[in-house]
Amino acid sequence: MYKSIAAGLKAVKSCAVYREDVPQNFKTPSFMVTIYDQNPSRGINGRLKNEVSLDVLYFPENKGRAELQEECWSVGQALTREFAAPGFKIKNRNLKIEDNVLHFKFNVDYREYNDIPGVKMRTQTIDERIKEE
Repeated sequence: MYKSIAAGLKAVKSCAVYREDVPQNFKTPSFMVTIYDQNPSRGINGRLKNEVSLDVLYFPENKGRAELQEECWSVGQALTREFAAPGFKIKNRNLKIEDNVLHFKFNVDYREYNDIPGVKMRTQTIDERIKEE
């Protein structure tokens, strides 16, 4: 999932994408992807439905305050319109700018299937020669 999200972010804005933690001396502009909630539920035949909530932080280039706000807004609009993660359903997109950092929050829905080897169905023989007494 992370690789697909990182590819989708880079398609919108070509810059570094970090996972869960920003290293010391990181360069701007950059994205940081954090997972803050997960809601798994079981389905039939070993399927698992998963909903993951993510917060993507965008750190703009170091400029003046007005330019930071404008850059955050413009990247946020591009993420809202263009961001896609191939193979995953994105929903509930939300933007917020806090302390000159853009927070792009969304949910990812996906399903997992654990293929268990073996016979899933068997042939049943029915005796139709029943005598009534």
